[in-house]
Amino acid sequence: MGMKVSIVIAVLDSHEIVRRQALHFKKMGLPETVEIILVDDGSSVPIKDINSKILNIYYTNNRRPWTQGIARNFGVSKAKGEFIFITDIDHIITKEAIDAVLNFDGDKMVFPRYYGILDEDGNIVCNEKSMLEFGLHPVRVRTRRGYMCAGLHGNTFAIRKSIFDKIGGYDPRLCETGFHMGGRFASEEGRFNIKYNRMLRHGEVKQQVVGPKVYCYPIGKFRVDGNNNPFGLFHTLSLEQIPQPMIS
Repeated sequence: MGMKVSIVIAVLDSHEIVRRQALHFKKMGLPETVEIILVDDGSSVPIKDINSKILNIYYTNNRRPWTQGIARNFGVSKAKGEFIFITDIDHIITKEAIDAVLNFDGDKMVFPRYYGILDEDGNIVCNEKSMLEFGLHPVRVRTRRGYMCAGLHGNTFAIRKSIFDKIGGYDPRLCETGFHMGGRFASEEGRFNIKYNRMLRHGEVKQQVVGPKVYCYPIGKFRVDGNNNPFGLFHTLSLEQIPQPMIS
């Protein structure tokens, strides 16, 4: 049986979260029809030696330290799966979500996010008490989206590789600033979704469907303190509104 799902994650630094993610994936006992591709997009200390046989690590070698869309394009270029499952390092995909994509016959699947973290052993922790202790703002616990629900996010989705390739992936011109550009029309993520929706209107692809829940760390706007890098687990280059310096 050929490769069905390629999970692609772009990352900058965040070494501890990578370690926990590796443990999380290992515990799933994933079939051989699933591969995991980690793309290191300019970490100050390259990510390696994480003692995991299930993570395939690649390096973009870009001269800027964070070009997320380009890193994702690079990961997809290495992928062997029929479907690409793209996610962020601060998101936690579940075995149920992977199984849904393994059995999927549509074109694109998106996932509702609920608050959760990975503990030091790679286990999902998603109870209210732990999230509040981690820093989740109390007003986020119960909202119109649902209990402990953060809603959909365009950065975590599964799509047929053939469609990703037809769209042309992420526009490199929108990926080299080092930060998320404002507005859904100006961002690499927004432009990608616009192209998919144009193909949908023309009958070239099927309507996206909503899959099982995944989890996301309470960071940034979800937190009491607004911190985008709690406990030094992530990085903040995505939100610093200045072009990042070239790596010498």
